[in-house]
Amino acid sequence: MTGPGDQLVQAIEADEMEQAEAERRAAAALEEEGAVKAWLKRIEEAREFDKDARKGYALDRRYCQEQANSDVFDVRVPIAGTYVGILTTFLFARDPEVSVELAEAVSVRIKEDAKAFATTLEIVVGRLWKKGKLKAAADPLVRSGLSVAIGWMKAAWHRETGNNPALQQEIAGLRSSLAAIDQLQAELAEGMVGDDSAQRAELEQRLQQAEDEAERIIFNALCLDFVRADDIQVAPECACLQNYVDSPWIAQRLFMPMAKAKAAYPEAAEFLGSATAYFRVPGRTADGAGFSGTAGAEQTDEYSKVPAGAADTSKACVCVWEVWNKETGHVITVAEGCPRYLRQPFKPDQRTTRFYPFFSWAVIWNDGARHPQSLVDRSRSLLDEYNRVRTNYREHRRRAIPKTGFDSGSLDPVEANKIADAASGEMVGLDLKGVPPAQVLFPISYNPVDMALYDTQVIRSELEMIWGVQEALSSSIQVAKTATEADIQQQGTESRIGYARDSLDEMLSDLARYTAELAVSPNGLTPEDAAAMAGDEALWFNVPEPEMLDMVVQVDIRAGSSGKPATALRQQQWSILLPQLQQAAIQIGQMRGAALPDIANCLEQLTVETVKRAGDTSIDPYSFIPQAPAPVAPGLPGGAAVDPAMLAGAAGGEPPIDPAMLDPAAMAPPAITPV
Repeated sequence: MTGPGDQLVQAIEADEMEQAEAERRAAAALEEEGAVKAWLKRIEEAREFDKDARKGYALDRRYCQEQANSDVFDVRVPIAGTYVGILTTFLFARDPEVSVELAEAVSVRIKEDAKAFATTLEIVVGRLWKKGKLKAAADPLVRSGLSVAIGWMKAAWHRETGNNPALQQEIAGLRSSLAAIDQLQAELAEGMVGDDSAQRAELEQRLQQAEDEAERIIFNALCLDFVRADDIQVAPECACLQNYVDSPWIAQRLFMPMAKAKAAYPEAAEFLGSATAYFRVPGRTADGAGFSGTAGAEQTDEYSKVPAGAADTSKACVCVWEVWNKETGHVITVAEGCPRYLRQPFKPDQRTTRFYPFFSWAVIWNDGARHPQSLVDRSRSLLDEYNRVRTNYREHRRRAIPKTGFDSGSLDPVEANKIADAASGEMVGLDLKGVPPAQVLFPISYNPVDMALYDTQVIRSELEMIWGVQEALSSSIQVAKTATEADIQQQGTESRIGYARDSLDEMLSDLARYTAELAVSPNGLTPEDAAAMAGDEALWFNVPEPEMLDMVVQVDIRAGSSGKPATALRQQQWSILLPQLQQAAIQIGQMRGAALPDIANCLEQLTVETVKRAGDTSIDPYSFIPQAPAPVAPGLPGGAAVDPAMLAGAAGGEPPIDPAMLDPAAMAPPAITPV
């Protein structure tokens, strides 16, 4: 029994505990607000540090859109934007081919399994890129790198689960059974016969299993998104953005409608009302679509803050910053003007060797510079000079329109007005009072147009030297180009943009390794998922640490496989190699005593590669290659005969090779004749 005094003591203790908990929450809230404020200040200082670079982005975009110096030049030729489009098709025309090779440390004992895993991983990474729409993200990345010096892309693993309704009903039934057992045990008298512990243990195990299986995976794959250069902020401590993977932190900016932000971050919904409001700028601006406080306001940055009460808040957006802090391994989500985290800092489920999900590509890096230099920046003066020449040429032609003067003193005012008001090419009837026309009308001399003064060939050659577009023989071919001349120019372009393609291949190789690490992580793909992508023969396993993947395979891409193929060059090289490979496959197979199907497989692959290098993707080589007949088992109806060589192969032996069947002329695939 407890008396009134004990109840009073318990009430006081409960109040003290509640007060202590309230004080703890208040202290935690103050600590969180201080941390959020510090991060927002750090981001703002970093944005101020890179303000000039973002101004350069805006200026480069105006040159690509041919809107720069619109008040100076009447004629503006979109050379920069055209070059960006041409180079983009050369650099990234398709998803790259993934290459997974065995690591040098793989032992002979597990080499066969490692080969099967490497083949599976190669297929899986390619399928993940196809499903994640790599080309849709990489194409604007390349355009951004060519126009504003740097392009960014984000690759993140997305895992979404949902509840299984059938399992939920089973869980409810199991919980009811457990509740009934609890009630029965409570009513049983002490010492009474009857023990339900075994049944209870079994029900608890079934309940745990059902709860584990209740969440079914709805989506489990890689997501790839392009990120504008203005929306990425690298820590100022990183001296050069080329080494961004070593930066202490990287932040990504996202603009979300207020309603969507509250739905995405329900924990911070009550605090989002104090966040800074942004509004999308209507229409087309020189810097691209952005957010601003008032429509038509001058923008020093692509986004500007909104003063309170400037517009209807129902259309407001929130500026969300997702900060990837490499020093602590956490992801922090804050919003400008919001005092609390949008969600508590967390560590990514999938661990990788690089931590950051961001990938950047740039063409030109200068020693000692934090930001890369754009091709537009290098050629601005030449672009202005080209527009200046074309504008002056237009003005000269306008002033060089033929004119005719007349002696107004010797003409009647009515007749003089007829001449002055006449349009170009009009026939005007004049009453000259018998005066010869040569004494009244006379041509006015003008400066002739000297085309050498307005020749833009030198400017175009220098632009082509900077951009690497059609440099080879471009200044000498002045007539319509034949197919051979076009291929020569294409080969010249391939060699000039090789440095850009190498850096892009390096970035895509990093992406391939990152994708593989995500896929084989414990929260990545399951063996069933891999089998669905690579077939029933797929070999798949998950590794607990990303570093362990390098002990088995080396993930890379085939160099240049993402760009537009140099068809003529590839055909010329292949036409030289093909006969040698055909002869070598047959001779080596004959010397090693290989089975005919093995040699046929080698020649089949040569045929497939020949069709691939022809450049026509509509041709399916397998539709023209005969396949081996199905084996006939002994004793089948119809009395079909069985080839002894076939039985020897089924028993593990190899049929002998008939040298007459290995005639290269009869077995070799057709060679390609270069265009």
